[in-house]
Amino acid sequence: MVSSLFSLFRARRHPQPDPAVRAVPERQSFTVADPPLDLLARGHSFLYDGVNRAAFYRFLRDHIPIVSAGVWTWVHLCCTPQRLTLDGDDSGTRAAERIIDELARRIYPREDGDSRGLQRLVESVLLDLFTVGRVALVAHLLPDRSGVSHVTALDPHRVHWREARDGRRYAYAEQADGSLRALPPDVFFFRTLQSDLHRPHGVEPLASIPFVVEIEQRMLEDMARASHNAGTPRLQIRLAPPERYPGEDDETYHERINGYFDRTVNQFRELAPDDNVFTWADVEVKLIGGSGREGTVWKLNREQVIEDVITGLKLFPWALGRSHGTTKNWIFAQYNLLMQIVDTVQQLGADLVEWLARLELRLKGSVADPHWIFAPNQDPFILDRNKARLLEVERVERLVNGGFISKHQGARELGY
Repeated sequence: MVSSLFSLFRARRHPQPDPAVRAVPERQSFTVADPPLDLLARGHSFLYDGVNRAAFYRFLRDHIPIVSAGVWTWVHLCCTPQRLTLDGDDSGTRAAERIIDELARRIYPREDGDSRGLQRLVESVLLDLFTVGRVALVAHLLPDRSGVSHVTALDPHRVHWREARDGRRYAYAEQADGSLRALPPDVFFFRTLQSDLHRPHGVEPLASIPFVVEIEQRMLEDMARASHNAGTPRLQIRLAPPERYPGEDDETYHERINGYFDRTVNQFRELAPDDNVFTWADVEVKLIGGSGREGTVWKLNREQVIEDVITGLKLFPWALGRSHGTTKNWIFAQYNLLMQIVDTVQQLGADLVEWLARLELRLKGSVADPHWIFAPNQDPFILDRNKARLLEVERVERLVNGGFISKHQGARELGY
């Protein structure tokens, strides 16, 4: 009798939910993960076939926020203000400056009237270096071979290296039909983010990222589902059905308890902010959903995965605003390491511009020697460095005045 009453009560006011245990579709599992990168393919309609590696790394850079932030940070750490200097006699350098200015207006592959073509080319090259780990460019000459017309970018994954009899490797470009075409060294530029004697293609900086990114994206999807299920905090009002009176028939009993249910529901619905609720002790009110503790656990787990992505990008978490409680001395050491890496990568950009400028100048008959210079990054520790430098100068000065070393030795110790 009691069970039939509860069934009637639920059937009238609370429809039965779907069964908690459902049959699992054939291609779904709660314990076996989706195939690698399947989640990214479903979420962004990108298909990775194992060959389009460059396109895949660009896809990660453009669609995954933490990867995009890491690549963006590296590129802009390296793209400090730049300028070209020329070595030579005065008249020769003035003529060379005009030649390089004209080159800058036409060198970029896209015709849009930008006169800063060399800087834009360096920025594009650095973006490719931090995305796919390598860059391949071909310089095209003017029809009369009096100078460089522009450069075009090759897919670096379609550049192959073959070893000749002398042990040196020479570059070949893969054609649409699968054949290989030799690339003339004089007009071909190829650099890798990191050199490897055994692999001419160098190292791919995002090679360790996809697996961790997939985990991070799956966590985001699970967090969204969990948040949707938890919803916002709500009140759950539970009414215990009244007991049946002695001799009360079923129809009268059902009418009485349903009327009591309706009156209680209306009382809560019409409750004003300054009203009180009066019920028997058979009404239970509890708060469900939105406790907030699950969000903290999700956040900690996701932060751990994100730090793995940042590590794969060869950055430190604080560079992207992701670390907490790091000491100043530790950041100082990490900053020095970052700047050493930046100096190395900036040299790759300088190699590109100096190669193009030298090629242009020689075709024009100029013997001026070009040098591409990057301004140093702003140093947040410059005050500490200057204090340390002053102490070092005072130490060397005391050694010289005490007769322990000569002035010449002291100057060499200070780097002069």
